[in-house]
Amino acid sequence: MRLTNKKEVHNMAHKFSVGQAVEYKPIGAQVGYFKVVRLMPEEFQAIDRKYRIKSVQEGFERNVLECDLSPSIIQEEQYAPLRSLRRSGGHH
Repeated sequence: MRLTNKKEVHNMAHKFSVGQAVEYKPIGAQVGYFKVVRLMPEEFQAIDRKYRIKSVQEGFERNVLECDLSPSIIQEEQYAPLRSLRRSGGHH
């Protein structure tokens, strides 16, 4: 009987790659155009892969699950503009 390395058992390939255009639907907003900026490291017993994505319309990156992304099949200009996030707190 051959013993397998734990990394072999849990190592699934990421579906998307850095620089790839993807669609993501933020909560309460329309589907938007984003680019993958980083593949997140594997977490022990994680059900899905994680990514960092960014839209040129936003000044921040998002952490998202692979199941929430799909490949972008239309041009960036065809997506509706993203609405700004409303954040609670004292910053105005």
